Amino acid sequence: MCNTTLVSCNVESKIDHLFPPTLYIMVITLGLPTNCMALWAAYLQVRQHNELGVYLLNLSVADLLYIATLPLWIDYFLHYDNWIHGQESCKLFGFIFYTNIYISIAFLCCISVDRYLAVAHPLRFVKVRRIKTAVAVSVVVWAIEIGANSAPLFHNELFHDRYNHTFCFEKYPMEEWVAWMNLYRVFIGFLFPWVLMLFSYQGILRAVRGNVSTEQQEKAKIKRLALSLIAILLFCFAPYHVILLSRSAVYLSKPCDCSFEEKVFVAYHSSLAFTSLNCVADPILYCFVNEGARGDVAKALSTLLRFLTSSKPQEMATASLTL
Repeated sequence: MCNTTLVSCNVESKIDHLFPPTLYIMVITLGLPTNCMALWAAYLQVRQHNELGVYLLNLSVADLLYIATLPLWIDYFLHYDNWIHGQESCKLFGFIFYTNIYISIAFLCCISVDRYLAVAHPLRFVKVRRIKTAVAVSVVVWAIEIGANSAPLFHNELFHDRYNHTFCFEKYPMEEWVAWMNLYRVFIGFLFPWVLMLFSYQGILRAVRGNVSTEQQEKAKIKRLALSLIAILLFCFAPYHVILLSRSAVYLSKPCDCSFEEKVFVAYHSSLAFTSLNCVADPILYCFVNEGARGDVAKALSTLLRFLTSSKPQEMATASLTL
């Protein structure tokens, strides 16, 4: 196999150094407040003993952890793929960044299966759809994804190219163990959950069509939600995993061949940046579309507005007394 310590591909970091930071800034601006509201709404759903709230809460936590890493990645890209914060911070932020991609996918899958059981088998699996079960499933999801993606924590993740750039969690060409790990991520971390989600929502659509008591407006809403989920998952995650699979397959067949890495470098970075849009889509799809969660968010906003409006007269009164 290829001795990657002696080979460095000629990838051009100057081409794409503005697109990922611009997209990440937009994701922080939109995703941070919406996920905070989604987190609060999910907490209220849990208090109402709704197992869906457990998955929504975990999904919001995963998205917020992901968003928390973006400032350092913005700095990384603005410095032309040059990590200046040391080995340990590279490992930590890289681990959180990449692991939370698959934690988010896993919880989207959990939500899909839960909705399928609720719509297609409302009585048969009522004991499965409980808070305790959702908590147990969530613990298993975090444990599996953290364990499956922890290998980089035990390897050097800072690499220098011929231009003295310090790559973090990137090496061109990749290492052999990374290629095999990427195959696991593609097939088990992305493709398997997505196929499971697809089957779940097909089951939901069949159940909705066969239920004559469900109103046409409600049926249309469920169908739109199902199609939107599949489309967003494909848009956010499929391009990245297609390129990741291609890079890994090419490396395993032609080690040390830099031609393909150099061709797809910009596309790879762009597709990786697109995965961050999931943090904006999640609270819209799974919190604000949900009637109960939407009501909780409305209550939160009204409470906040009342607090702000009531605090202004007090501030004015205090100021007048001071004068």
